[in-house]
Amino acid sequence: MNIIDGQQQSKEWITLSLLYLMENKVYSDIKITEIAKKSGLVRQTIYRNYQDKDDILYEYLCHQLNMMDSEITKDQLSGEAIFIAFFNMWKEFVPNSLFQNIHAADRKIRQIIYRSLEYFVQTKYLNYFIPAQMSVGPLQHYALRSLSSMLHGILIEWSLQHYQQSPEEIGKLTYQLTDSTREYCLQGAMDKERKLNL
Repeated sequence: MNIIDGQQQSKEWITLSLLYLMENKVYSDIKITEIAKKSGLVRQTIYRNYQDKDDILYEYLCHQLNMMDSEITKDQLSGEAIFIAFFNMWKEFVPNSLFQNIHAADRKIRQIIYRSLEYFVQTKYLNYFIPAQMSVGPLQHYALRSLSSMLHGILIEWSLQHYQQSPEEIGKLTYQLTDSTREYCLQGAMDKERKLNL
């Protein structure tokens, strides 16, 4: 096994250990020492791979969102179908331990979910509705933060409601609620492109 494979395996053990510990303990109460013990690794190995436990969960969530993005791209989805697929995949792939911690009202969990959604919106979702050659201006940055906040709020509330609405219903609702924000970002990108071509 080479160094890269060993590092990847260590990261997987660390992540799985954290998710396992979250099944019986609130995320904020889990210590790095417990993650190290559960994974069979020393603390230094964890700190060699991650700054803190928040980075472990953040990387895991970003990985899940990247997988969602791959599915959305592969299926060439557009419009509200993107949101429907997003909520469908969240419901299907999010581990029960994370779901439990959302219900435990752990603020730290919600902050990390928001950070990962912000990453998703700015690096992946943006490509779904703004052509690749265009870029958003500084004011659209606020609109994207707003879009991340809306997506986060709906996702958390939907999880707290035990997914009472179907992914189709909540996806369509999210698409409608974010319509003006998406339109603003697209218009801003088109205006910026126009100015560059003058």
